[in-house]
Amino acid sequence: MPGRKVGIYIPSELEQQLRVLIEKRGISNISQAVQKALRLYLSEISMQTACIVTGSVTILYNHEVEDIDSTLTDLQHDFMDIILFASHLHLDKERCLLTIAVKGPSERVEEFTSKITNLRGVLLVKPTLLCIS
Repeated sequence: MPGRKVGIYIPSELEQQLRVLIEKRGISNISQAVQKALRLYLSEISMQTACIVTGSVTILYNHEVEDIDSTLTDLQHDFMDIILFASHLHLDKERCLLTIAVKGPSERVEEFTSKITNLRGVLLVKPTLLCIS
């Protein structure tokens, strides 16, 4: 399949993790690993069809970033129509893991997930969703 070369910046810590993964999984090179990761990312962030979804949105964040806890709480209140419950886990002195169970229209859940992803202090957002209608 024809492609195009693009340049990306990868922080050294992330590059080291990527090289370890490549070695473990037997992936031939960084380009192949990045392509696989992009495919997975794109499939997870784009809803193929409008449907009712249920599942979880898992958020890893740095709780030392100013106002991140209250911002996440406010955002959950703004999306109470799709949130079933939330669970908060303290991982270490800096990082927390927030898992939010959701159910509702895919467009609404995607809107919620997008708003979380763009918050300062959020390190990773992982939606795990199933279309149920």
